[in-house]
Amino acid sequence: MASENGHAAPARGGLPPLTAHHLAESVKAGHYGASDAVENLPPADSTMLSQTEQTLIARAREHFTALRQEAAASLNAIQAQVASRRDLFTQQRFEGRVRGVEATMRAMLNKHGSELEQRIYDALRAKREYAFFNYENKRRADPKLDKWQFILFFLVVPLVLESLLNGNFFAEASDFGLIGGAATAVIISALNIALGFFMGVGPARYCQHVKSSHLFWALPAYAGMIALIVLFNLAVGHYREMLIANPDSRSYQVMLRVMESPFAIYDIKSVALVIIGCIVAFVAATKGYSAFGTYPGHAAAYKRWRQRWTAVEEERRRLDVGLLPELEAIRTQIDGFREDCREELGKLQGVKTATEKARDLYVSRLGQLRAAKDAAMMQYREANLRVRTDLPPAYFAQSLNLAEIDQPGELPEYVATRRQIEDFEQQLAGMPALIETKLRDRLMLLRGVDLASEIEQVKLRAAQAGREAFEQDEAAQKQAAEEFAAMPR
Repeated sequence: MASENGHAAPARGGLPPLTAHHLAESVKAGHYGASDAVENLPPADSTMLSQTEQTLIARAREHFTALRQEAAASLNAIQAQVASRRDLFTQQRFEGRVRGVEATMRAMLNKHGSELEQRIYDALRAKREYAFFNYENKRRADPKLDKWQFILFFLVVPLVLESLLNGNFFAEASDFGLIGGAATAVIISALNIALGFFMGVGPARYCQHVKSSHLFWALPAYAGMIALIVLFNLAVGHYREMLIANPDSRSYQVMLRVMESPFAIYDIKSVALVIIGCIVAFVAATKGYSAFGTYPGHAAAYKRWRQRWTAVEEERRRLDVGLLPELEAIRTQIDGFREDCREELGKLQGVKTATEKARDLYVSRLGQLRAAKDAAMMQYREANLRVRTDLPPAYFAQSLNLAEIDQPGELPEYVATRRQIEDFEQQLAGMPALIETKLRDRLMLLRGVDLASEIEQVKLRAAQAGREAFEQDEAAQKQAAEEFAAMPR
């Protein structure tokens, strides 16, 4: 009988389409219709449904419940999505964005103003240190600084010229001819330039230092370097004459000959070799003397001041060139809520479509269930009528009506979802005007502010703050010096 027709309920998620054959087979409508008819069941005077019919109705209601739950789950998920999006589009959020834009612009101005203030402080301090250096060392003019390319050129040219000349002189005394002479000449020229350059950079500059203590080492070193250069070039001249006289001469023999008779050089080319070497060394010394400023430490103090001042100018240019476009880009974000609302309205159309699809799917599946229910019931009754010998019950002539399936009402979840979407649409449509009304003064201020003028004000305030910080630092140092001087000894 129908009580034996147990069957598992369909899964809630992704229900397959229900057919009349599937529903009829799940309760074996045809089989039990004929089986009941053998005993003329249900009786002709019966007003109650048979067990099989009741099982069929129960199975149809199970399918209905599953369809209902599936549709409710889909619509509830859409409601949750709309609710989460709605929480993002509140008046407080857009007010916070406008205030955030203003705060960001102000923070950027303050940040760059602080950096400029520090640059100005460093420049003033470096200028003070440079002025103190000039006073202490009696400097009345700024140093003249050469570019490193010019210095390098000024050293390479003498090296090449001396190497060419000395190469010709040594070619006559070398077993390898011009190549051997050129190699020897390059080494000699490089040593001459190195000795002269370091003499100019070191002892020559310190000989004029205001602190006489430097003279104790600078003057002896200066005289010693001059003597070393002269002796080195005399040794070069002797070395050439020895090679001409005896190609197998050793270099250590040169020092013995120089010590015995330093000026005993008779060949005119050897004499020229000595003179050219001394001239090149002293030319390199003049370049070393002026390469880093003629006074020790003067160029370093001057460059430090100029670098700090250049940093101030670069920071000012960065404020004008880089900060203004950044602020303009940030300011455009205050109107971003309009674009956000338009984009969200566009996305909401997709949510509407998803809602309608979920409802249409539910209605379609419900229609399939209704048709399957009627067809399965008809299969049971037709099988019963063909076999039974008694009159059928009167209700066989009537169709079975289930209100929830045959006259379904609108899904409450669908109604709630549509109402929520419509409310959200109204909120998005009215949000820009609401923000404009609520923050009219603040928006007018942000849109009307002259950013170029604000940047100029920042530069002026930074310059003033940098000077005040420097003056306070100077006053603190002066007070500390006075207190130290007033301490009892």
